[in-house]
Amino acid sequence: MSADGSQSDREKTDRWITWLIPGVAFGGLAMGIGLQTTGVIPDAGEFWYGSFLGSLLLGYLAWRKPRKDIVSLCGPLFGILIFVIPLENRPSILLQFLFAVSISALVIRLNRRFSDPPPRKGVVDPMEQYLDEYMERMRPMYKGVSGQTAHEVASVFLSFKFGLYENVISEADGAVSLLGDGEAGSVLKKALRIIRERAVNLRDSNVSKVTDLSFTAEEIPYLAIAVPESAIEDRETLQLHNALVLAYTVSYLYSPDDELALEEHRKYVIGILTSYRKEMGL
Repeated sequence: MSADGSQSDREKTDRWITWLIPGVAFGGLAMGIGLQTTGVIPDAGEFWYGSFLGSLLLGYLAWRKPRKDIVSLCGPLFGILIFVIPLENRPSILLQFLFAVSISALVIRLNRRFSDPPPRKGVVDPMEQYLDEYMERMRPMYKGVSGQTAHEVASVFLSFKFGLYENVISEADGAVSLLGDGEAGSVLKKALRIIRERAVNLRDSNVSKVTDLSFTAEEIPYLAIAVPESAIEDRETLQLHNALVLAYTVSYLYSPDDELALEEHRKYVIGILTSYRKEMGL
């Protein structure tokens, strides 16, 4: 069997287990209630086999993933402590329901965060390297930006990312007023105004309109995404993406107070760059 076929079979098995975990957990709970209702057993809380089986399947699914999640791997241990040898209270219907909800949430987390293989040692994502190189290129161009100004720029980026459009509008105005009139400052001002304009449109539910502003050919050296005219499919969105990457870069470089918060959104910025990778010939 080919490697692709083996991978496909593995994914199919993982999907089956993914649905089976909440199925047996909630199904066992429903069966216990049914057995109690019909008088077969006196207490549905004592029919915890579905929850325990779900915990075993969760541990097995976590073991199959290329990246290991210690919480999910410990699922069987939690099942033993809660149902097989309970330390305090005996199993109940409510406990089984909460346990079923918990392991179902862990399944979602497991599939979203631990399904991709870990990066190979020494192998760097080319777009992550591209972002680092772009940042170093911008470092001398914006070395005059103060920490306060960079913090305001960071606030614009983060507020936009979280959909706080009213905040974006006021924060962009504040950041623009702090920037100088040099060439680099003018480009960053335009970037902030582009983000602001998009925020106004989104606030007003005008989702189709992005911006009327556009970077000029002379400003391309300050931009992370430079593609040939013939390859531009959505010019307005390209302006917004360049504006967001520039705002992220300047704030990351010169606002140490926001570095941790910005680091959490690094993948978002890399995703923007990756979407233009083919057009940029990378």
